[in-house]
Amino acid sequence: MKRFRIPPGILIIFYMVIIDIFINIVFHYPTDPNNTSPSALQLFFEYGRSAEGKLSRMTGLTDEDSASIIKSGWILKETEEIEKEKTSLLDKPIVTIYGMSHAVLLGKDMAKLAPDLQIRIKGAAGAVPSWSYAAYLYDKKIIHSDVVILGIMTRGVSLICTTSGATNHFDTVAPYTYPRFYLSNGRLEYIMPPFISLSEYREFFFDKNKWESYKKWLRKHDKYYDSLLFTKSMIDHSSLFRMIRRAYAYYSYRKKEKEVYDDIKGFNKNSEEVILLQKIIKEFAKQARQDNSIPIIYIVNNVFMGDRLFELIEPVLKEENILFLSSHKIIPPNDPSYYDSSSHFIEKKNIELAQEMINLIKQTRVSSSILRGK
Repeated sequence: MKRFRIPPGILIIFYMVIIDIFINIVFHYPTDPNNTSPSALQLFFEYGRSAEGKLSRMTGLTDEDSASIIKSGWILKETEEIEKEKTSLLDKPIVTIYGMSHAVLLGKDMAKLAPDLQIRIKGAAGAVPSWSYAAYLYDKKIIHSDVVILGIMTRGVSLICTTSGATNHFDTVAPYTYPRFYLSNGRLEYIMPPFISLSEYREFFFDKNKWESYKKWLRKHDKYYDSLLFTKSMIDHSSLFRMIRRAYAYYSYRKKEKEVYDDIKGFNKNSEEVILLQKIIKEFAKQARQDNSIPIIYIVNNVFMGDRLFELIEPVLKEENILFLSSHKIIPPNDPSYYDSSSHFIEKKNIELAQEMINLIKQTRVSSSILRGK
């Protein structure tokens, strides 16, 4: 009697399916959107989920059944939030910081070190320079600041032509949006996304037709939009395919980044992103001065990327006579001992940066006159 043998290919597929099911059961990601402490392995196997899949996990009809991260980063605040902040303002010089988590941490330490200043922090997870500038443009209409600080970091430059926290970082997405900036005949112009507030986001997310129209907008205007990474599909149910998707995301993002920044050559000064960054810095300073605010650029040089960001924008800062603080003056960017596991500066050095920023503000002639007059 001839013995039946299962083809090796079938066995491999069978065992892969078993492994996939095992991983999905044992390392199942928490369904509670407010669970902020999943295990390292739960996170590892979740990273490759599509952006839509991640948004579905964190987005509920109300704040109570949604993850807290969906409330941050919106450049248009809800009316109640605006009014609450206005009533909380004190009779102190106002310093507002716009930017990524590094800028947020700087602002928190500044608030501890300088109680004579009112430090306002407008930040978003993974915020890029275009978000920071857009946040400033909207915020200045609501509250006037004596000093405005725009935070930018090396890795954010290549992401200037994104329009959402759901496209600028794949592993950890956020739904906030911001304009797509363009240069037209030397002028800085922008196209607004379909929604820029939390309430508008929910309106679009829970309406299939509106959400599809938003994805079409992303496809047209966002350089990092990729349907394979963004759109929810059956692949989301497979831990193995999620890992493959994450590997593809890393490859895709690095490929796009290399068009703007190369580890050996540095920045491509002819890239759209670099040209936009330089224009954003100029326009930020121009707008701030027109509004009688002092503009400052906070430059974060990421680990192992040298001071190339500072070198890139130094000519613009000198030409426009813009105040700045570059992290490389205090923290050697190629020494990992000054960075923590999340690539932020260690606390001791962040406090030094915060004190240096306070000194910069108080030592300028214009800011000193503001402080004396208040």
